[in-house]
Amino acid sequence: MKEGLIFANARAKAKEQNLISEERIKRMIEAPSLNDAIRILYEINYAGGMIAQGDDFYPILEEEKRLVNKFVLEVAPEGIGLDCFFVKNDYHNAKVFLKERFGNITDAEGMLLGDGLINLPLLKEMVSSGKFEGNSFLQEAYERIENAFMKNTGSPRIVDLEIDKAMFKDISLRLKKGVDQYIKKYFLILTDATNILSFIRTIKIGGSYPFFEGYYVDGGSIPIDIFSKLGMDMDKLSRELTGTEYKKLIENAKGFDLSMYETALDNYLLTIFSEMKGDMFSAAPIVGYYLGKMNEIKIIRVILVCLKNKVDKDEMKKRIRVIYA
Repeated sequence: MKEGLIFANARAKAKEQNLISEERIKRMIEAPSLNDAIRILYEINYAGGMIAQGDDFYPILEEEKRLVNKFVLEVAPEGIGLDCFFVKNDYHNAKVFLKERFGNITDAEGMLLGDGLINLPLLKEMVSSGKFEGNSFLQEAYERIENAFMKNTGSPRIVDLEIDKAMFKDISLRLKKGVDQYIKKYFLILTDATNILSFIRTIKIGGSYPFFEGYYVDGGSIPIDIFSKLGMDMDKLSRELTGTEYKKLIENAKGFDLSMYETALDNYLLTIFSEMKGDMFSAAPIVGYYLGKMNEIKIIRVILVCLKNKVDKDEMKKRIRVIYA
């Protein structure tokens, strides 16, 4: 596997040269119009040179994502844990299809992330039939969701809750198979940060500890007993996190602003791989490139959406994540 990993990393390092530069990001932010920003993507042959139809830039971003996924899946060796990142797509897309099925959304296509390990038509058929052959986690989550809606207690929150729990169980099992150390660290931090975010959200809506407990996901380094002692108090949470990477994460998010927290989390998770991208004997270069591209696409999407909706430039900059470097 090491030879295959070194080859994959070498390919990824070569492709890093094509990541969008900070200078171009700044040009896009300062572009006088949406079309001017889109033209910057044409300069770098984004999505193989695909041209936007009017101001519809989404197909360009989806095609670029498809090309990146195709490359990574083709070159990366099995057994390093890269599948965990694609599993995230499957569970997100399952949420979208479930909410579409149970009548909560009508524009599913615009919310999908593209193929994960399950292609989209097959996943949609699974949701329609209620049969998830080969995925017991999705099957069990689906049955609980369907049961809730049959009892008229179903909601988008129930869909999010059950699918998130299923996803983290799936990923936790995959991580027990001797995957790359940096991938393990990434998902450990993601799990802890997800629980911290759920705790903060519960406090913000005036929820109780039992409400938070329903959202807690296993697999992180912060046991639920720690949260039970905090009394739904943000100051106690901050003190509890002193000396951990999560304390710095909250500080970077400027307190408990949820959108800033999520942006700071994305930035922090990316540094796990960007700081170690020179380690050719680990998965850091290939995974770092993949996450760098996904982050890049997020940044471009935010900029273009903000330009389309004439969002203030300063407000736009708050939502921009750091680029992979």
